[in-house]
Order: sequence, then structure tokens, then C-alpha cells
Amino acid sequence: MGAPALAQDAAGGLALDRIADIESGTYIAGDSVKFTLVAHNSDFLLRFDNDPEVFVLYPVRASFGGRVLKYDSGATAMQVSGWGGITLYTDAAPNGLPAVRNGDAPPIAPQQVSLHLMQSAASDEADGLAYTRQISINFAADWNMLAADANARAWAFDAMENTVRGLARLAASKTARQAIASHVATVEMAQGSHPTLSLNGKRLIVTFSPSNGYEGRASSRAISRALAKLLKVPEKNS
Repeated sequence: MGAPALAQDAAGGLALDRIADIESGTYIAGDSVKFTLVAHNSDFLLRFDNDPEVFVLYPVRASFGGRVLKYDSGATAMQVSGWGGITLYTDAAPNGLPAVRNGDAPPIAPQQVSLHLMQSAASDEADGLAYTRQISINFAADWNMLAADANARAWAFDAMENTVRGLARLAASKTARQAIASHVATVEMAQGSHPTLSLNGKRLIVTFSPSNGYEGRASSRAISRALAKLLKVPEKNS
């Protein structure tokens, strides 16, 4: 039996405008990697089981009706074929794992925290980086502003936690760890119109935008990549 003929439009061209559907839900890839994928505006939110970080995935059209979902760092997270098959790419499985949906997605929302909890977390995270990566960093923010704005505080906390993960990710390399120790003494969380990363002396300024939600703060992957560029050190994974 021959292959089915592709439909043609009125001009005789191939009708390949259909884009693969991506259904929100819980998924399992390679029999062991579990994650949640949720449609969010025109993007998607990804969260792996046993990992609090929420990644924003940005869709790009691929051939034959497929889509590629990319992290904000530019790295590919998933490929979706025109017929809906999903392949997940991870640091441990760079060649990809087939993924299948196995349930409905729970809601994803930022964690609401008190100012005291955020300040305690900032101190604990600094201690953790000193212990696990041998880098001494303090965290700073406009605590008075955050005390008065619960929404901004939730996104500041989310952005801070991603920054900690990004620092730990990059500092796994000895060269990067030494560069961070030499050039960064304080990480300042600051509001802005969009996520940015900049160095002012030995102060690393990380901006986030509460009004833009998940798209308004950088992921740990983007933090790691941007800091590697600022410090001119290699980063193995993005």
C-alpha cells in the first residue's frame, strides 16, 4: 500500500500549516523522568518532579508541522513532531527520551512567602553556596519594598532561588567557581521591565519583572549562561 498523498492548497503547494498539538498534563520520559507541562499564554511551563524550579519553554515552528520548545537560555528542551510525539532532552540524556502523557496537570503558581522566610532563605542559600561550591556571596534586595508587596515578594523569591541554582550550576566547574569567587560578592535582586543580569563592581544585579510573571524572571539555565558570558568562562550545559 502506498504512502498517503499530502493535501495541496489551491495554488498546488503543500498544506503544512497545521501545528502539532501539545496537551497540558503530567508526562513520563524514558520510564523514569517525570514532569509537568502546562500551556501558559503562548508559551509552556515545565516542572520536573522533585524539582521546584518552573521553566518557561518558548515554542518555535519546525518542519512538517512540528515544534521545538526552547529554554530561555536558547537550549532545546523538547521536540514535538507533527503527529504529536514528544522527545525530552536533559543534561543526562542529550540524545533525547520519548515522553508520553499520563495524567492531568496540577496548577502551577509561584510560592507565596513572608518577608522573614525570604530573608531566612537568602541567608540559608548563601550558606549553602559556601558549603557546596566554596563561594562566599550575600543576597540583597529592597526589603522595605518587598515587605509591602506580596506579589513582588513572591517573584523576587522565585528569581532569587533560580539565581542560586544558576550559580551552583555554573560553579560546578573549577574555573567558573574561581571566577565567581573573584568577581561576585553580593547578588542584588531588583525590579525591572524584563530579566537582566549585570555586574557593577562585585555586585551582581539580577532584575525581574513581577508584572510579567514567569516570563519576567530568568531560569537557572539562563542565569548560568549569562554569568558565564559576563565572566568569560566556559559553560558545559545551557
